[in-house]
Amino acid sequence: MGSRNALRRALVGAVVVAAAAASALGGAMAASAHDSLVSSNPSDNENVSSLSEVSLDFSANLLGYDGGNIVIVVGPDGRHYESDCVALAGPTLTLPVALGAPGDYRIEWRAVSSDGHPVSGVIPFTYTGASTSAGSDASPCKSADGVAQAAESEPAATDGGGISGLTLGLLIGGGAVVVVGGLLFVILRTRPREGDDDGVA
Repeated sequence: MGSRNALRRALVGAVVVAAAAASALGGAMAASAHDSLVSSNPSDNENVSSLSEVSLDFSANLLGYDGGNIVIVVGPDGRHYESDCVALAGPTLTLPVALGAPGDYRIEWRAVSSDGHPVSGVIPFTYTGASTSAGSDASPCKSADGVAQAAESEPAATDGGGISGLTLGLLIGGGAVVVVGGLLFVILRTRPREGDDDGVA
């Protein structure tokens, strides 16, 4: 009887330690995950009839490294349609634009995540309004040169583009709770009833 109780206590202790380790792992994975793009204006594949500013909202405050946060808008003719440099305010990047002829445009962006790593992506959209600019061959900001290559080489982080670090951490932590609950149920259910002393009356 005493040896069984000692075994159960050891099993319960092992389960608790395993649960704590799993929860810590989930939290660490969530904390180390890169920031992701939460929403944008315009959104992916949206049709817009007027647009004077592009905005990108991320899951955490970006780092304000000089030249690290880049946003450009390229039209169907391959020309640039930014009217100024990108501005950073916490988790949001904004870029003034003056679009040209109607057609398919794309926003190409690169941002410095709060963990110091760059994330990037491309957001296509369609413009149906009147032309407000002839565009230019290059971005008005020198730091934006080569952002297209960066967007291709870095992993994209667009709206709905995968499981975030926070979600992954919650899934791991929730799974650990379910496992712990199941094991405790089995352990407690197999506990001998009071007065049952290994079949001895």
